[in-house]
Amino acid sequence: MSSPHPPHQNQSRRRPDNDDDDETDNDFYGFKGDKQNKNRLRESRPGDKCILCLEKMTKETMRTMHCGHALHEFPCYEEYRLWRRQCPYCNQLVIRIDLPGEDCAICCHPMEDHNMEYLKCEHALHTACLAEYRNNRYNTCSVCHRAL
Repeated sequence: MSSPHPPHQNQSRRRPDNDDDDETDNDFYGFKGDKQNKNRLRESRPGDKCILCLEKMTKETMRTMHCGHALHEFPCYEEYRLWRRQCPYCNQLVIRIDLPGEDCAICCHPMEDHNMEYLKCEHALHTACLAEYRNNRYNTCSVCHRAL
């Protein structure tokens, strides 16, 4: 007797639709993986290790980026932002810094290392321009309007 299905439709050779070899599920980030992926993409907390120096961070020593991940304030974050603008955890563009040589958003003159100051939002202004800006009671960044 022959099978009710043609040989190319042999049901015993097909995997069931709900069968996964790796026993993992899609998590809420949309990635298929294990707890390591979830821990890598969650927001940083005090007690986590800095991805650059691998030392534990405290609330006082961590610098949190816009994506929620953090690095040690100094020297890790201060040095990292000079050569990358993406988060080392999730690769989002989070460090929107102005570099020396770029124009100040207030006076439109080029900034240099010795006369520029970074705000919490990672934009930079001339030190003198920022002081005058604050004296005029402005309390948000002149570029992105985040709190100073």
